[in-house]
Amino acid sequence: MIQHIDVHAVLRESSSGVYTDLVTRPTGRVVRERISQVMAGAGGDGTGNGPTVARMDFSGVGCMDYSCADEIVAKLLREGVVLLLLWGISDAHREAIEPVLTGHGLAVLHERPDGTLDPLGSPAAAAELLEQLVAQRLAGRLPGGTFALIGS
Repeated sequence: MIQHIDVHAVLRESSSGVYTDLVTRPTGRVVRERISQVMAGAGGDGTGNGPTVARMDFSGVGCMDYSCADEIVAKLLREGVVLLLLWGISDAHREAIEPVLTGHGLAVLHERPDGTLDPLGSPAAAAELLEQLVAQRLAGRLPGGTFALIGS
């Protein structure tokens, strides 16, 4: 099961509702805690009893700084989310997220509009994530060596 999380909606609910930017560690902490609550409510606590894959949609988010990338994406991974798929990330989002993940030896997958999966972060961790998706029959190899989600 893939759980969908609208990061912009979580940010609006977690703040006064006027922010579109993920800046400052305290903002990132509040958003991550809310996402963790939503995932735990759906059984996605990393125990295998619920969703182990979360698609985080960043399409409504303006800018993101390194501290929020660390506070939200990296800490969610360290808290036990098995796999994060990122959707709707901009080049600026990627510039904040990728070095944070690489520094921690972590990885996520960016789901492109065409459905292909682009690894971000540690190459070894990314390869493992792709293999996990294939093993769970959530993704498959395409001609040319790329990967895409199956039926999503």
